[in-house]
Amino acid sequence: MSILEMKDITKAFPGIVANDHVNLTLEKGEVLALIGENGAGKSTLMKILSGAQRADSGTITIDGQTLTGYNTREAIDLGIGIVYQELNYLGFLSIAENLYIGRIPTKGRMKKIDYPTLFEKAKAIMEQLGLGHLDPRTPVGELSVAEKQLVEIARAFTREVKILVLDEPTSALSDSETEELFQLIRRFKAKGVSIIYISHRLNEIFEVADSVMIMRDGKNVARRRIVETTTDELVRDMVGREITDMYPKRPNPNVGKEVFRVRNLRTDFLKDVCFDVREGEVVGLFGLMGAGRTEICDCIMAVRKYTSAEMTVDGRPYAPAKPSDALQNGVAYVPAERKSEGINAIASVKDNITVANLRKFAPKGIMNLKQEMEIALGWVDKLSIKVPQILAPVETLSGGNQQKVVVAKGLNTEPKLMILNEPTRGVDVGAKVEIYNLINDLCESRKAVLMISSELPEIMAMADRIFVIHEGAITAEVPKSEFSQETLLKYAIGG
Repeated sequence: MSILEMKDITKAFPGIVANDHVNLTLEKGEVLALIGENGAGKSTLMKILSGAQRADSGTITIDGQTLTGYNTREAIDLGIGIVYQELNYLGFLSIAENLYIGRIPTKGRMKKIDYPTLFEKAKAIMEQLGLGHLDPRTPVGELSVAEKQLVEIARAFTREVKILVLDEPTSALSDSETEELFQLIRRFKAKGVSIIYISHRLNEIFEVADSVMIMRDGKNVARRRIVETTTDELVRDMVGREITDMYPKRPNPNVGKEVFRVRNLRTDFLKDVCFDVREGEVVGLFGLMGAGRTEICDCIMAVRKYTSAEMTVDGRPYAPAKPSDALQNGVAYVPAERKSEGINAIASVKDNITVANLRKFAPKGIMNLKQEMEIALGWVDKLSIKVPQILAPVETLSGGNQQKVVVAKGLNTEPKLMILNEPTRGVDVGAKVEIYNLINDLCESRKAVLMISSELPEIMAMADRIFVIHEGAITAEVPKSEFSQETLLKYAIGG
């Protein structure tokens, strides 16, 4: 029995048709994977389903009720819940308040907040999603990216939903956290909840989905039962071409002199972190959620204060007081959380790409706007960023294309050291290969790369060495010849 039918959904924006007569059917208790390249129209379709946007034409039938449109409040009342790819939270409020915002329990005639009940209810759902180690009173702004993502997911599960949309829910989660989420999805499926699961991690789809619908260029191009398809078929449907090598090899690995060194990096959490990165080399940082990977990068970029550290770039002392000092010393950073740290959503694609290196276009204090435009267009072309026009606001792009804008901004600074924190988060299969090729190009041009990834196959394929972190300390330096998932996970849990 169909609980949802979206028929002939069409939605256009200036310069682009995001959804072109799209049809989607969802059965009760079904997990439907929705896949496609960045810009294929998945997020727009889900925003229409959630009431955040209204289709230009088409109908939506939910539980037999046919509608042409509704707002987000009405969507919630219809039993639709959604966890967007971009995190949406109030950082100054506690975890518990974020989980139950709009439905916080009260008591007495004065309707005072019933904090004991609130914290008790929040703790129960947090235990189910691997957040049991946290205090529900903790402000969300103090959490790691992965913990914030789990809070987003937990908030959806606090509602009585009939249809739940999960948009890249595991992009910042470890393997163990992902498995906990899958178990929760299976429990909800058994209760009759229908789930639309959007992910670029195709291995997850075979783990959790019943069916898969593929979108390309705003249209639904295929629908398959998961037991009757293969990864190669799905990739062909998504990109319209064969991808023969997911992890392109570097043609001439040639590691040179040391570019960056850190010794005895300490904070209240980090403990004597030491490592180095050399020319033409990719050094990986791997660890489980909360291990300290992002904290290390934040210290290098002067986003976070440290109690002690000895750092050098090209052999010269390096002690930035602010992020702009890091850029001037040739250190660029692609952060894991693009929405709050990587982009200016209302600024244009051009401005986002060039903003970190405006001196490049104004050597005598006067901006060369023509050169700035040419450089920005060059990055759009090189990274295959899908944009209606270069002056369009970044917020109009899909999440994956926004990520490529952040990567372009870092590359445009011509860094000596490029720090990539989850660089392929929320990026489709074809775009991942493009980013991997760019990493290889950086190495070929004698740049040094420091890469963080939660995906073990990815970091094992791209890195030359991996430093494993556990509870703020480096537990191992693993050379490529010794890479294995078992070895890296052993050190990641403190072995």
